[in-house]
Formats: sequence, structure tokens, C-alpha cells
Amino acid sequence: MIHYIEETLCIEGRWLYKEGNIMSRHNYDALVKRGQLYVVQRGGNGRHALIQYSTIPERFKRKIEEKVGDPHRLVKYQAFRKHLVADRDAIQFYANYQLQDGRYLPTERAKEYHTNAMFLNAIHAVQNNTKAKRQALGGRKQGIWAQLTRIVNELKEEYQHTLPGNQLRLKNKYKKYINEGYTALIHKGYGNSNSRKVNEALERLILSIYTMNNKPYVQVVHDIYLQFLAGQVDVVDNQTGELFDRMDFYNDKGEPITVSDATIWNYVNDPKNRVVVDIKRNDRHQWNDVHRPHMHRRLPDYSLSKISMDDRDLPRKLQDGSRVKAYYAYDVKTGAVIGVSYSSYKNKSLFVDCMRNMFRFLDSLSLGIPAEVEVEHHIVNQFKDDLMKAGVVFPFVHFAAAGNSQEKRAEHYNRAKKYGYEKRYQEGIGRFYSKLEANKTRNEKVWYDDGTVSTKEKTYSYDQLVNDDLEVIERYNNDLHRDQKRYKGMSRLDVLQATANPNLVHYNEAILARYIGEKTQTSIRRSQYVQVQYQYYQLSSIDTLSKLNPKDYTVDAYYIPDSDGQISRVHIYQDTEYIDTCNRIAQYNEAQAERTEQDEQIFTEQRKYITKFDKEIKDKRENLHNVEIITPDNTDNTEPESWPAEDTNENSQNDESAWEYSEADQETDRNNGIDSL
Repeated sequence: MIHYIEETLCIEGRWLYKEGNIMSRHNYDALVKRGQLYVVQRGGNGRHALIQYSTIPERFKRKIEEKVGDPHRLVKYQAFRKHLVADRDAIQFYANYQLQDGRYLPTERAKEYHTNAMFLNAIHAVQNNTKAKRQALGGRKQGIWAQLTRIVNELKEEYQHTLPGNQLRLKNKYKKYINEGYTALIHKGYGNSNSRKVNEALERLILSIYTMNNKPYVQVVHDIYLQFLAGQVDVVDNQTGELFDRMDFYNDKGEPITVSDATIWNYVNDPKNRVVVDIKRNDRHQWNDVHRPHMHRRLPDYSLSKISMDDRDLPRKLQDGSRVKAYYAYDVKTGAVIGVSYSSYKNKSLFVDCMRNMFRFLDSLSLGIPAEVEVEHHIVNQFKDDLMKAGVVFPFVHFAAAGNSQEKRAEHYNRAKKYGYEKRYQEGIGRFYSKLEANKTRNEKVWYDDGTVSTKEKTYSYDQLVNDDLEVIERYNNDLHRDQKRYKGMSRLDVLQATANPNLVHYNEAILARYIGEKTQTSIRRSQYVQVQYQYYQLSSIDTLSKLNPKDYTVDAYYIPDSDGQISRVHIYQDTEYIDTCNRIAQYNEAQAERTEQDEQIFTEQRKYITKFDKEIKDKRENLHNVEIITPDNTDNTEPESWPAEDTNENSQNDESAWEYSEADQETDRNNGIDSL
């Protein structure tokens, strides 16, 4: 509609008298003939006539600005927007970027970083292309960064980027991005261990105080620590006899590192720490039942790029007069149906079922996630903040304008499928009011004694209508592609696979399961597994415990059953953050005489997990100090020549008894185990 010819702002003549309805065609022709509208470019041969904007009378300019705003500003932004294109490499980079603690970037943050990268890429394209610079900045050569900053700021609300609004800071951010790449946009505080208020030494001290023999409360631990910082008490390591140096718990500015009750509570209840402190605070049997993994056995047994989605009602009726609701997902390039679902009701389940079906189909063909999805508002709008939010599953999401059916590609394909294939293979397809005779359905009129009349229409069962539609989809997808000159002898599905976008993000079941899979709430038990549908699923590593919230083992398990309804793995989340993927635990035959090679392999894998767990717990336990609290004598600054040996030995002995088992202990455990059977 609005263009720059060299450095002259022009507007399409056709738009003035047609789409824009700024003036009549007669008025337009008269002004052109009198020279009051200067024609920069004549129309014809596919070109549009272009009128120099400055020659348009003021009364018409006011009408133009009322409709579209300031053309100078609009064309500038249109030219800049052309360079705002998706950066597939950036999407992949931020989606797979891992922090120092092993977690991935939060979804919202990854989307923000990609949007920022997209704007900086656009700035780079404008900066390094003379023609693009002239178009984007209105032909001006001075104050380039001031103009770029203004454009970036005015597009901030629309695109939700977080680039600086200051010209100098934006320029510096751009230079850093060009020099360092995608990592330049990642905030340095993410995953930085120095950002933790409580360092490892402080955490160890807190846990050591918490695991004293008198089992202090969190509030008491907090009081002792503050007294230690103030010099009111000393903390001694009973194993070495050394006093803790309180200056180790001061920061670089010489200020004491203070913590709150909540901080201490979080650390002692962090799952990775709770496993360790409980072994010192509680008896062995309780710790074993709550935390330690166990083996799993069974009884001896001998035996065994853009897509468009839309809903529609199937044209033929059910016996009760209603219609089957269907939801389709079409590939825009090929027109192939890549997802479908059916229901008696038009609700969100119909849409989610279609998504499930689509991703299973794409996964079976080893194809990635579509780059863009086009959907309507009335059902999908309720997913706009999660599943249908750009950057969560699909890099781009487009909500088609309500009431504009021709905007959606799916509408066109629905019509092509209906009148090209359903009509060919099914009877009763069409509309009774169709202008085209061939598409007009035939209804039998029934007259009643009271003079009323109704139409009798053939009806079908739900299963028959669904099966007929699935058969049509099979024929439709495997029929020849409409562009046989380019894809000679290839079907729609052939073209779909042969021309797949090479930059698609690969299928990630852990993410998709959260939106289209089944969900159940469960908890991590024995530091090893979760239970879902009466089956056990093992954590990939005991390091998973460190990703949980303090004293919170409850997780949401998401899973996508296979075609047989079996669940081979579940993906666990906590507070919408991905935690781990757990595979189903296989059981080995406990009778050695019956074990197969597969049983031995299962036994070995389970033993490896438990052995690794025991080693890590032992290492962390040995890292804790056996401490004692001493109140110094303020009248006597001399230190005691030695520490009571009896207390040290007694504490050490008690400490060891919590872990080392004597033969008598083992015999007692064995007898108790037999009795419990």
C-alpha cells in the first residue's frame, strides 16, 4: 500500500479509491488529469500505479491518517518488520541451554532471549544493507541509532522484547551481541554459584549444627549461628578439635553473611540435604524406609514449517439429528491431513486430542515440530497462555481473525476435502441450499395429516461416520499432489516428507507431554522412583533430588500412552518446571535358578543405582563436621589445653553407630526381616 521509490514516499492509487475508500474513482481520475496527483509509477503488467504522497490534497491526507496513521511512520516500521524473522538457531540454542546446576532456561526466558536476538538481527540487517537502511529509516542518513532506538522502543509492547531503550545502551548491547553471539543475551546471574547468598561452607556449617545429637530446631540453629557471628559462642569440630573461624563467614566487604530462618529451613529441607541429615538425626530403620532405594522383584514365573488447524461438523447427521464434531490439522504446503480427532461435543478435549494425534503421526515419520501453527479463537483461546503461546511448543502461533474464514488455510482444505473426496466416496454430501445442482442434497418431504410437512434425511451411526471420514483422509493423503508438474508421481504424504523444513525443532516428548499428555500427581519415594498407574518409574539419577523444592517430594507426572495404552516413561514436573524423565522399572526374577540373561541385566542396573546412591550419601556424610557449641569465658582469654577426650570419643562412637553395622546388628535385622514375612 505504501512504498518508497528512491527517497519519495508513495501510495498505491488503487488503494485510494478502492480498499481505502479515500476518494471516488471519478475524483481520483480528475485529480490525476489536472496534475494534482503526481503519478510516480504507471500501473500495468502486474504493477500498481503509485502516487507521490506529498501531492495529495490535505483533506485526503487527513482521511488517510485517520485510517492508517502517519504513512511516514508506518512505512518505516513495515520496512523494519520485514527483517524481524525467526532465528531457528537462536530458538534451538536457548531451548537447549543448560545452567550450571543442570537446569534448562525457563521457557519464558528462552522466548525473551530469542525475541531480543530477532531484533538485534534486524538491526544488523538494516545496518549492513544500504537499500534496507534507506527503506527502514525513511531515506535519512543522519542519526541512524536514534531512529533505530525509537523504532525498537515503539515495537516493545507488541513484541515484548527487553532490549534497552537508551540509545547508547542499545548500541553497546548490539556490539556485544555481534561479538559474543547468543550467550551475550543471557543474564550472568543465571546458574552463577557466586549469586547464592549462602555458600558451600556456610551450608555445611548450618547442616552440621542441625545434625548435632540434641537435634535442634531450625530456630535454634539460626540463633546459634547468629551467636557464632557475634562472638558469643564458638563452634568446634569434635573430630579435629579445631574451632571454626568466624571470619570465613564474612563477605569481601567485611560484612557477616546473615541468613534468615527461611533460608536455613530451605537448606536443611532441600531433598539432597534431607537425605544426609536424616541419617544423623534419625534411626537407621526410619532413614532406610523413607530415603534409601530398594530393589524391585517379581514372583517366580515361567511365562511371558506452517500448519493450519480448524474444526468442522461432518456433513451427515447422526440418528439424533446432531453431527459429529471433527478437528483437523493440515500442512499448508502440501494440504496433507497430519492430525484429526472426533467427538460428540465441541470442547477443548477435541482440540487436545487432535494435537496428540498430530504429534504421534509426526513422530512416526521422524519429523520435527511445525514452526508455526494457525488456529481459531473460540476453542484454542483458552490455551493462549500455555500450549498455544509462541515459543512454548511452536516457535510461532497465529490466531486467525474471527469471522475471516478465507484467512485460514484449513478452511480451504476442508472444502477441497469435502467436495473433492467426501463427495466422491460418500453419499449425501453437499448442502440443500447450494446454488450448484451437483452439490445440492436431496431430501424427501413427508406430509402429515395435520397439513404440516418435514424433510426426511438419512442418518448414520457415530462409528460409521468416523470410519468413513478416516477412509477419506487415507485416500486424500495418498492421492497425487496437486502440483504434478513439480512433484510428478508423488502423493501429498510423499511431498510432506521429501520437503520437510530442515530447521525444525525436534520432537521433545518431555515438553509436549505436559500439554497433550495425561497427568497424575505423585511423589518421589525412597529417593528412587515415582508410582504411576500402579507401575514404578525410576529417576535417571539421584542428582534429580537437588532440583526439587525444599521438603517437597510431590511432583506432577505427565505421560503419553502408546497405541496399546502402555506407559514406558513419565516426565515429572514441579511448579511447571521440568525435573526429570523416568523410565519404567523392570523387575528381575528373585529365584536365581530361574533367572534369564535379561533378569541379570535388570538386577545389575538396579544395583548400580543403589551403589551410586550409597557412595554419594557416604561422601556427603563424611563431609559434615561433628561439632560442639562452647561458650567462652569472658574473664579468661586462655584457651583450654585440650578437649575432653571422652566427649570426643563418645560422640564419634555414637556417630559411627548410625552408619556402621556390627555382625550382631546384621543378625538382628535378618531375624526381624524373617519375622516380618
